[in-house]
Amino acid sequence: MRKAAVGEKIVTAGPDSPEVATCPACGGEVRKRKRRRMDKTITWFYRHTNGSDKGCPKRYQFGS
Repeated sequence: MRKAAVGEKIVTAGPDSPEVATCPACGGEVRKRKRRRMDKTITWFYRHTNGSDKGCPKRYQFGS
């Protein structure tokens, strides 16, 4: 997911965003990750930690 909650605020994943946030849909913990695309740009996103998904799919997209 590209957006996650930090406190009461919704933030978009990026190099300056917090490492740990909360999933706005299920309230589970998500961690910031990155990957390099084929065109050599870096994409930032949040992913649920193992065991904290509480019924929310790991690749849930909140308001993308």
